[in-house]
Amino acid sequence: MRDTKIDIARGLCMVSILLLHTEIYYTGEEIIPYAYHVDNSLLAFVFISGYLFIKTSYDTFDLRHKIVSIVKGITLPYFIFTTAIAFPKAMVRDDTTLVETLMSVITGHASWFLAALMLAEMLFAIIIHCSSKRKNITFWIFGCCSLPYLLIAAIYHFVSTDFLHDINIWCWQNALMMLFFLFAGMMCRKKKLLSHFQQPRILIILALVIVGIKWMVTSADMTLTMEPINVGSFAVLLVDGMAGAVLIVGVCRHLPDNALLQFTGRHSLTYYFICGATPMAVCLALKKMGFSYSGHYWQVIITFILVFLTATVITYGITKIKEGELKGS
Repeated sequence: MRDTKIDIARGLCMVSILLLHTEIYYTGEEIIPYAYHVDNSLLAFVFISGYLFIKTSYDTFDLRHKIVSIVKGITLPYFIFTTAIAFPKAMVRDDTTLVETLMSVITGHASWFLAALMLAEMLFAIIIHCSSKRKNITFWIFGCCSLPYLLIAAIYHFVSTDFLHDINIWCWQNALMMLFFLFAGMMCRKKKLLSHFQQPRILIILALVIVGIKWMVTSADMTLTMEPINVGSFAVLLVDGMAGAVLIVGVCRHLPDNALLQFTGRHSLTYYFICGATPMAVCLALKKMGFSYSGHYWQVIITFILVFLTATVITYGITKIKEGELKGS
């Protein structure tokens, strides 16, 4: 049976990301600071991916089946969508050429989050498979997922950031950081911890932790950006990401079912592929119609609603096409 509350959580994360892109394309800048919601939404998405990673137990985990699922679910759509979007994007934007756009597709930067998530899930699947024969399997998986995060933190402390960004092909550094959040999500399901985390007093504590972190980040002018990696404190990012992920999932347990958010959550990967192109196209059309930003946030809200509805229509169409292909085959 499908977990509708998890779909709502993924849907809300997608709303956050669409809002960011709407603000940028419509106003030219982010109005709600990136650090206040975007990284939390992205890491919550990774946490949820870990939550859904294994349906039964370690014993029944099939590495080949999982790798094929990742390739079909993320890798192939990544190349199809980003290549298709590359041509109109290169025509609309003045700051990039078609060759540069296609190179970003090949190197995994056309959609950095999905490229990193794909690589992280593949690594996570291999870790689970290689640890399945060991006695303390959970300990081994924990170690294999924790050490890469510490490794990236150490590397960024001692090595030039510019150099690291240049060699971050297929966002492997981001993928290593994601492993711990995949593990945390998986363990949350295996240990059935959501029943504890969804208690109101726990959610209030988590909310206070998040508010405290956001205040500290703002007052100290600290950055916790995942891409390009610009993290003032990897420890703070870890706490912020985990608290935010658990808070989002826990709060959604108390929300009523919502068909639109559930649809968004079920097809969040498709939304993510078009989360840049759709706001760009809608905002460009609105500006040509004379509805340019004049400093009032209500204009952003109206634009966001149009962006969200447009993305939903496109996603619905893509879903129906895919369903037709499956029936045809």
